[in-house]
Amino acid sequence: MTGDRIMRRFAGHSHHRRCHETTPVIELDGVPVTVSVDGDGTLWTCDLIGGECAKRPLELDAARPEDDWYYENGLWDEDDPDEEERPKFEADAWEIVSKLTVAHLDDRPVVITGGGRHDLHHRGHNDTVGGAVRVWDLRTGRKIGKTLPSWHHSLGVCSLTTVTSDQGLIALSSSEDGRLRAWNLTRGGESVADIHGSGNGAMGAGLVDGRPVAVTGGEDDSLQAWDLLSGEQIGENLTGIEPVVRAIAITEVNGRAVVVAGGDGKALQRWDLTTQELLGSPMTGHTSSIHTLETATVAGRAIALTDSPDGTTRLWDLASGQHIGDPLTGHDLQMVTETAGTPVAVTESPEDGIRVWDLTLATR
Repeated sequence: MTGDRIMRRFAGHSHHRRCHETTPVIELDGVPVTVSVDGDGTLWTCDLIGGECAKRPLELDAARPEDDWYYENGLWDEDDPDEEERPKFEADAWEIVSKLTVAHLDDRPVVITGGGRHDLHHRGHNDTVGGAVRVWDLRTGRKIGKTLPSWHHSLGVCSLTTVTSDQGLIALSSSEDGRLRAWNLTRGGESVADIHGSGNGAMGAGLVDGRPVAVTGGEDDSLQAWDLLSGEQIGENLTGIEPVVRAIAITEVNGRAVVVAGGDGKALQRWDLTTQELLGSPMTGHTSSIHTLETATVAGRAIALTDSPDGTTRLWDLASGQHIGDPLTGHDLQMVTETAGTPVAVTESPEDGIRVWDLTLATR
């Protein structure tokens, strides 16, 4: 995946004071933009074609939870304190936007955030309370709907993603203590699933035969696949991977639903979700753990991109299990998406900022 195999498409702006680890991309009024939130709560969108950036304040004052459940969960010693005696919620962008993703909700571009372990912290209350999930209007920075309670996320949100299904847009969050939560955002945040998975909070999701499915993993040497609509585990655990699992994806390879995962074992593993069998040998090449994993289908070819602290981004053919080209060095993989119908990889580096690479060129 070197410069002669993959072409730079755009150059954008980078915000290094952002609260979150990755910079997602979404189409806004027909233009691909990066989305980030700075530590002071400023929401940025940067045009990947023209390079222009726009900012607006994130409505942090609206981030506080709704009282009807926030004050009913026994987060302090007093019983039902008077309103003026209740601990005050303190909005902290660094905690509220610990994880960030983007999506279209009823054709409206939105930002979805997952809070860190001190997101719901009170003034004068020192216990770790955990994180919540919130939805924001990308154009205005205003909060949409209610704060989604995540009392089981006592250690904060570790993984956050969405799945678009015939049920609507489903947001999923997973936490270090092993809880997987899912909400239907199209139906106002209606709860879809509350599942206990593996500790460490790794999670990936997708559609399998039209049904939303999530796969969880982490500190164990196995993964679990879940049917979100029923809340039931699909088959037995997927075994054969070394802990700690840090990145998981669900994709289709030659007509089969396939789970792909990697982590501290440094190798990618693949499972057929239907038969639950491992596919081929481990895909090796990284010399350190795999922290980021994205998948795409390019000209009918299922591929994966991985990123590691070893300083490389690698491109893989998921059918053969082989490398495609040479590793890309000096860039951090942010996400894989489409711009103008073209599959692209978004990377960032301190020297070059945001770059978008045409994956059709990389897989030739």
